[in-house]
Parts: sequence; structure tokens; C-alpha cells
Amino acid sequence: MKRASLYIIILLAAINMACGRHQAKEEQRMLTVSIEPQRYLLERIAGPEWEVNTLLAGGADPENYDPPMAALKNVADSRAYFKTGHIAFENELLRRIGSGTTIVDTSAGIDLIEGTHTHHDGNGGHHTHSDIDPHVWTSAKNARIIARNMLNAMIEIDPAGAQGYTERYNRLAATIDSLDRAISTMLAHHAGSAFLVWHPSLSYFARDYSLEQLSLGFDNKEMSAEQLRQRIDMARQHNASVFFLQPEFDNRQSRQLAEATGTKAIPISPLGYDWADDLMNIARAISSTNNSGHGK
Repeated sequence: MKRASLYIIILLAAINMACGRHQAKEEQRMLTVSIEPQRYLLERIAGPEWEVNTLLAGGADPENYDPPMAALKNVADSRAYFKTGHIAFENELLRRIGSGTTIVDTSAGIDLIEGTHTHHDGNGGHHTHSDIDPHVWTSAKNARIIARNMLNAMIEIDPAGAQGYTERYNRLAATIDSLDRAISTMLAHHAGSAFLVWHPSLSYFARDYSLEQLSLGFDNKEMSAEQLRQRIDMARQHNASVFFLQPEFDNRQSRQLAEATGTKAIPISPLGYDWADDLMNIARAISSTNNSGHGK
């Protein structure tokens, strides 16, 4: 009888501990996203009652990121984890945290692009990775879909706050639509224009506004003199005037290429919090050039 009573006491203690952890998780009202542009969007929908954490530290390379234990704990302590959908480190992270946390794929419903990672070898040939382009957030049109996915998730997580989430989403959606219209107007006469990047992070932006993105990177490796020459020739053939440099991926050869091709080097921060300002700066840089329709 005493042994049965002891079992009951242990069971009740375990239940109380589990309930305590669940209550603490409820009280924390914490959410986690993969990158800063997601935090920008989610904060404007979730409101000040929620704390939004970002996994990817500033300046980190998302393609080589290994989430530390602190990041895993943030995800485990969150009511939900909002993944971009196709960044490499997300799959590994989900494998390590297991079940128990609500996972939201913010890229659901986006018309995804494949085969953007094409590299030229030293013999003039090329090979293409047919994986999905993960940079879905570098598009105002995609941001509208991402925000809607976030809204739906927040309503499911906290039905009592649905009205507030919806009102804030509507204001955000209007802002995104205004951004899209402004960029469309700015680039209306630049359809067919080519721009250079080291890493192909602007594929969705290019698709939205009928531009041509030329990625000059070579698997994040240093290029030979012959490979550099091939890229210089390609840039000149397409009459590109702007080279967007991204600190997470660029190296000294990016600057060499910009100088050799006579293109204007423009730093961008697609992984930064102020993603909308960055998209506008990209549009302004392209609209200020006179290469519309060249290279076609």
C-alpha cells in the first residue's frame, strides 16, 4: 500500500512539473524566427505582448550556420518556430529539437524558384544545383504571403488575440503593397536590365520586376585568373552597371570584379532587419542606371 502511495506521489509530482513547464512556456509568450526580415514582419503582427527571437546572428553565413545550444533552447522555449522554409540550417535544427514546438513554414504558398546556383568551371562549362532558392523574403510580393502565413499561425496559437493580429496584419499588408507599387513604378522602364551579385540572393526580386540577376560567385571559393576573366566577360556582355555586395558572402574578389567590370559597387543587407529599406535601395540603384533592355 505504501509503495502504491509512493508511485502516486511521484506521478503527481511529474504531472505538476510538466504543467509548470507548460505554464511557464505560456507565460513567456516567446516566438522564434530564423532571420531578421522575418522578425520585422512577425513583430508587426504579433504586437508588443510577444517577444520575437532571431536565430541567425548578425553577419553570420546562413549556408554554414550551426545553431548553438542557446539557439536550440530559444526554439524549445518558444510557443512557435517560424522557419523561412528552405535555409539549410533549418532542417538540422528541426532534427535536433524534435517534436513539442509548433513549426510554421512561412514560405507556404510561394511560387518557388529552383536552379539559381549555377557556377562556371575553369573550362568554360557550368553546373547547376537544382535546389530551391531559399531567399524568398527578398520580394515584396512574397513578403505579403509570408505575413499572411504568420497571421494564420498567430490566430491558431492565440485565438483570443485574433482581432488584434488581423488589424496589425492589415496595416502591414498595406505597407508591403505600397512598397511593391513604388518599386514597380521605379523599375517600369528597366525591364531586362542586368545586375551583378556574388551570391544569387535576389532571384525573387529579379523575377518580380523582370530583371536579370547575374551571379558571379564560385561556390564561395577563390577563383583562378581564367575564372575571373570569364565573369568579367559575362558582365560586360550583359552591360550590367550595378554590383550588389552582400557581406555574408562576398570576399575580396567581389571588389576586384566590380572594379574590372566598371560596375558601381552597392552594399546590401538582405538578411538585415530593415529589409524594406534594403529593397528600396536596390530598386533606386538599378533605376539610376541606363542599361534598360541591354544585353538582350
